[in-house]
Amino acid sequence: MLTKVKTATLDGVEGTFVTVETDLRRGMPAFTVVGLADTTIREACSRIKPAVLNSGYDFPDERVTVNLAPAGKPKEGTHFDLPIAVGLVTQGWASEALTDTAFLGELSLDGRLNSIKGALPLVMCLRNQGIKRVVIPVGNAEEAAVIKDMEIMAAKDLKQVIDHVTGKGTLSIYKGKKKNSRSGWDVDFSQVIGQEQVKRAVVIGAAGNHGILLMGGPGCGKTMIARRIPTILPEMTYEEMLEVTGIYSVAGCLTEAVPVIDRRPFRSPHHTISSAGLLGGGIKPRPGEMSLAHRGVLFLDELGEFDNRTIDAMRQPAEEGVIRITRNNREVVFPSEVMLVAAANPCKCGHLWDERKICTCSHGQIENYMRKLNGPFSDRIDMHIKMLPVDKMLLGDDRHRRSAMDSNVMRRQVENAVKVQRNRYDGTKYRTNGDLDEKGIERYCKLDDPCKSVLEAAYDKLGLSMRACNRMIKVARTIADVEESKDITHQHMAEALMYRISDGERGIHI
Repeated sequence: MLTKVKTATLDGVEGTFVTVETDLRRGMPAFTVVGLADTTIREACSRIKPAVLNSGYDFPDERVTVNLAPAGKPKEGTHFDLPIAVGLVTQGWASEALTDTAFLGELSLDGRLNSIKGALPLVMCLRNQGIKRVVIPVGNAEEAAVIKDMEIMAAKDLKQVIDHVTGKGTLSIYKGKKKNSRSGWDVDFSQVIGQEQVKRAVVIGAAGNHGILLMGGPGCGKTMIARRIPTILPEMTYEEMLEVTGIYSVAGCLTEAVPVIDRRPFRSPHHTISSAGLLGGGIKPRPGEMSLAHRGVLFLDELGEFDNRTIDAMRQPAEEGVIRITRNNREVVFPSEVMLVAAANPCKCGHLWDERKICTCSHGQIENYMRKLNGPFSDRIDMHIKMLPVDKMLLGDDRHRRSAMDSNVMRRQVENAVKVQRNRYDGTKYRTNGDLDEKGIERYCKLDDPCKSVLEAAYDKLGLSMRACNRMIKVARTIADVEESKDITHQHMAEALMYRISDGERGIHI
């Protein structure tokens, strides 16, 4: 006797459709799972049998074979408990619920359904396969309800699910709770005293998704500015919300209080983090900080203190927007399209640019410290901003505080520029100016002779690489969008040049 139940398995942050085939035959009692199942699935019998018995049903005293099709695809996850249990208990039932419904859930020994990791990408996979509805634990209902064109049925225990399949009861369709993603900001750029030029640079960086390196002494506001960048980013689209929530679901970072990620992430890992913690990894690869910051901000505070190998490992993901991890001839791909924001002191003690304090670092110490900030990784950051201490005249100046740019004003500038870019790149592989490659720069960033003159002078005098020049052009394109200018002018190019700190300005000569 054979029963087929629909479910899915995770492959990185994507789901893969799986059919759980349960067959009962006369013979010595045995429970066999085939189809490249991992340990959590092979252990399922030890959870399923008590759950079935404690829910008031008989467990088959026969030879049970469970096949997870397609058999050649690795499967993992405790969410296979529910579809296997449903297949065992509903043998012989030709129920409509088994035809167009999928099942996900981990069983407790008493039959209760526990929450699972990766519910959202699993449900998205099932939707793409034409499944109309899915039965999941109550703890995952709010997360899965984000999907608009899918019927989510939340169940507390196995008995509710079996009653639904056999027609003795009906699970109601769960309706998600509406939330305001813009409510609750407790920080604002109006709290930043001075640094108006840096705010302008942050608007440009946020508008074009350009990486920013903030360099300045301790207490000049680097971290304060970085933590306020999410308040000026445009709201996430529906597709972006599904992407980000799916990543957090796989990583096990969703909670009852925050079941859906509806605002852009801000991640700030400590400088002692390992490469695996930053990029992801493990025997069963899981997303790292760079993927958790997808579609948001990854803030690297004290960039000069990060391990060289960790920084070098970020080069390719920062360029490509994806992280590729290979385990046992299997490649897992995690998305990592982030706005990279880094902060660093100009030297080890931090007082190199502060006229009020004496720098105690030797020339050799400064060179060693700055090599990390002058390498290939920093060359991939579009904007390098020099920050000086706040003028003492601004302290306690209420008039300046009232006239300072706040997050609302800055966000409107960002949103207007983003709208221009979406219209320009509609139907292309690009999303923002920061995504442009050489071909995109050639097509969308036309330079007149005055612009070329500024760029050539910068190339000669500052010793910029071709990559840095291309990034200057992309920043100039964003400045033009913020200024609502169709063409890039030499003023835009000159301002873009302001956002590249030369070695002379850094205080070193390598």
